[in-house]
Amino acid sequence: MKLRQITTLLLLALLAPIVAACGSQPSAQTSPEAPADAQQAPAADAQQQAPAPAEVSFTGATAGANGDSTAIQVEDGATLRFVAPANATEQQLYIEGAARFQELFPNVTVNFEPINDQYLTTMIAEFTAQTAPDVLLVDGEVMGNIGANGLLLPLDKYMQQTGAQVADYVEPLIQLYQQDGQTYAIPKDFNPLVVFINTEMAAAASVDPASIQTWDDLKQAAAAMTQGEGAGKTYGMCLNPDILRYGAAMFQNGNPIIENNQAVFDQPSGVEALEFWYSFKDEGTGELYAALGRGWCGEAFGGRSTAMAVEGGWMAPFLADPAQGATDLQYTAIPLPIPTNGEQATWLFTNGIGANVNTPYPNAAAALAIFLTSAANQQALIPSGLAQPSLKNLADDPYYQENAVAKVLVEQGQYGRLADTVLGGPLLKGDIINTINQEGIEPLFLGAMSAAEALNAAAAEVNQLLQE
Repeated sequence: MKLRQITTLLLLALLAPIVAACGSQPSAQTSPEAPADAQQAPAADAQQQAPAPAEVSFTGATAGANGDSTAIQVEDGATLRFVAPANATEQQLYIEGAARFQELFPNVTVNFEPINDQYLTTMIAEFTAQTAPDVLLVDGEVMGNIGANGLLLPLDKYMQQTGAQVADYVEPLIQLYQQDGQTYAIPKDFNPLVVFINTEMAAAASVDPASIQTWDDLKQAAAAMTQGEGAGKTYGMCLNPDILRYGAAMFQNGNPIIENNQAVFDQPSGVEALEFWYSFKDEGTGELYAALGRGWCGEAFGGRSTAMAVEGGWMAPFLADPAQGATDLQYTAIPLPIPTNGEQATWLFTNGIGANVNTPYPNAAAALAIFLTSAANQQALIPSGLAQPSLKNLADDPYYQENAVAKVLVEQGQYGRLADTVLGGPLLKGDIINTINQEGIEPLFLGAMSAAEALNAAAAEVNQLLQE
């Protein structure tokens, strides 16, 4: 293949649409990328009032893991505008959550409004114009641009009133929303990266997914499941040249990406981690999803172009969608395999719920944010399969004993890192990701530089960003 053709394919892979927790279009699936058609919401962004309370039911604590949100004395007759990016499925889940809240607080009206175009830009404009919603979805970028400027309501005193505890939540998630000793939003869910494996292809190649525990195991499995030649070749592994995939291998190898405000991903153990992922391409057992004519690795996996893919929980609803033609695909999931003497690590993607500091109804707004992230509401959402609960105690929900893939996903929360907190902060994260991808990963996959050369060049540019 000519260099120009390779460059085009790689650029397509690097510039694929970014959706949800780590991008400008967050979603309840907390996905950094996903098929646009699977997450599109209706074009109209009209407010939708929660359905009658009789349509929903719930049990469990209504604040954190064990608290009671009704301890908050809400403003009588409050009307709350609640906004979030959401596709059709997610909109219904938000509306049902608001209805559960209104069972507890019948004197409060909640109007949900999906905003699916330029969410961050819209929120900045509305906060600037003092027309911002009372309650809103808060991702890392909203936290960095709005929360850091004192425009989100501190929730700590309300959490204390209700008995909700910071310690109830998966630690890396809640830390994103804390600044100067205050909590400005509460994580509502998360998704980690895991390895999805086509079990039919694995069985045909005599590969036991449960035996894949190390980097060497993963390479051997990919080699065994690579079949055929030419256009009909099936690859063992789908490749996505993105630090939000391969950075997890650096953590597993004991190598931070940024430390003490300096880029350190070009250290030998970081180079080794990137070389590990490039080896699939180099040895012909993995291929870039763009080179396979796919929009992301979920499409390559669902289309049976690859036997394995590193993705998050957003993969499950995508594969279950009849429009994707993969409802008959049999698969399982395993934690990301680790290197010899390495440690378990993965990326986490999350969103939270916060409130406008200038809302005329601070008590009601805080109560809604706390309820939507409570055990009662999160437990009701678990069967949707869109994301995993942010409350640690819900990892023991019976659902996970009956759903092996979901169990693997929820158990990874304790091992995760958030891009917003380890890639220079929410405001720099996007530029740092782009720099590492374009300067540190792309040249390696183009064959233009070694991993060490490419990462050294990227580190120099990242250090400039960190010093600006």
